[in-house]
Amino acid sequence: MEQEAINKVIHAAKRKKIMLDETPQQYIVRAALAGVYIGFAVVLSFTLAQPFFEQHAASTYFINAIFFGVAFCLIVYGDSELFTSNTLYMTVSSLTKETSWFDTLKVWTYCYAGNVIGLLFFAGMIYFTGLFQSIVPEDSFLISIAEKKMNLPTSMLFTRAILANWLVCLAIWIPLHVKDDVSKIMLMILIVFTFFISGYEHSIANIGLFSIALSSPHTAMVSMEGFVHNIVPVTLGNVVGGGFFVGATYVYLNTKKSVVFQLDKVHAFEEKKHL
Repeated sequence: MEQEAINKVIHAAKRKKIMLDETPQQYIVRAALAGVYIGFAVVLSFTLAQPFFEQHAASTYFINAIFFGVAFCLIVYGDSELFTSNTLYMTVSSLTKETSWFDTLKVWTYCYAGNVIGLLFFAGMIYFTGLFQSIVPEDSFLISIAEKKMNLPTSMLFTRAILANWLVCLAIWIPLHVKDDVSKIMLMILIVFTFFISGYEHSIANIGLFSIALSSPHTAMVSMEGFVHNIVPVTLGNVVGGGFFVGATYVYLNTKKSVVFQLDKVHAFEEKKHL
């Protein structure tokens, strides 16, 4: 079953490579759409949580996290391109030599750029809606979270980013083992909820959050310096989390040597039962 999932990942990765090579403009648009979809989820999550934050309710973080998985469903079923999930796809395809590492870096670069374009476009649209312009910074849940994320130590950001994309890429990997869409959607929402409520760091979601925070009334603790301080280690941590802890791990577990060893153990166990 895992080998079948790996084949699906490889097929998707090769499709991404071909799409980027043949129609780079369309690929950028798909990546920009993923950024917009993340932006929709950021606004949904923080708008829902704001009244609970104002009341100092213990359920604030739960309300903030529960529907963020909507973004992932929009990305997957909207056939758009997200950088963090591509760390899984392209690592698997390059480790199995179905694509080159140059292809991987090219897809990651174009996808990241497209995600940022989409997020900046969305943040501009939100600015003109005025949705966050009337909230006093000290009373804004979105600003309070941006402050915390922008001022964490680099080592914490890197580690939290590894854990974030480990879970996000599992939200791609695990649904590959089920067939019906309802089960896939529930798995994606629950796994993304786990990452979001745990306080881990996702580079693309953070760019969306920070872009809205910086274009809204904010405190001195929200700054471009804090933006860069967060995004650089978080991006690197996301690559490690998705590429190594999911992609490389499952490729290793499904190498021929590993599979033969597992089969030998099964046969030995069956022989002992018959003795």
